[in-house]
Amino acid sequence: MALKEKNQPAANMPATSTSMGPNARGFVVNPEIDARLDKFMADNPQITEHYTKLVKEHPERAIRAFALRSMFKHEEIAHKNALQLPQVKQWVDQHPGLEQQIASKIKTTNPIMRVAAFIREAVRAKGNIEFSPPAPRVGTGISV
Repeated sequence: MALKEKNQPAANMPATSTSMGPNARGFVVNPEIDARLDKFMADNPQITEHYTKLVKEHPERAIRAFALRSMFKHEEIAHKNALQLPQVKQWVDQHPGLEQQIASKIKTTNPIMRVAAFIREAVRAKGNIEFSPPAPRVGTGISV
């Protein structure tokens, strides 16, 4: 993977890939999202210009701006988890073995997202339990 020289024009940079796979820079590109982003950037040149200028003139500030967006996203997820986790834990504790079942499903999940994955799996399990068809009852019918 070659690095771009500072004096090399941006036009010589490799174009983004049109298939779902790594492009020349090693990033995975989703063509649908890439097309939506291209349209957004074309419709909003002032935003594109702002970020281009920010990255070129103040790279450390650009990194902080992008990290800030991620921080807000993670804080929002953490806040939702904090609100939902007590109720989910209470429900899971009422069903023996469910916590171990959920833990085995989410053991490979990123530790940052593990609580959200636990809540998601518990809600999925609750839906499966509550909406399962009732067991057939023998001898409870009325004959005429």
